[in-house]
Amino acid sequence: MRRPLLILATAAVALALALAGCGKKPSFVDPPQGREADKFPGTYPNPKTDPKPGQPPSGARFP
Repeated sequence: MRRPLLILATAAVALALALAGCGKKPSFVDPPQGREADKFPGTYPNPKTDPKPGQPPSGARFP
């Protein structure tokens, strides 16, 4: 009696995990409301604020 229940529970978990991986990723996402000036989604690192190779960072200095 316990073995069929274990097999059924394992099959249910496997089915749920298989369906959780399904889906369609949108090619464009609308920005949150009130943030029209922001570029969304943005690239990382931001070339405007990221220091160039060989140059010291322009941000806060840590000891």
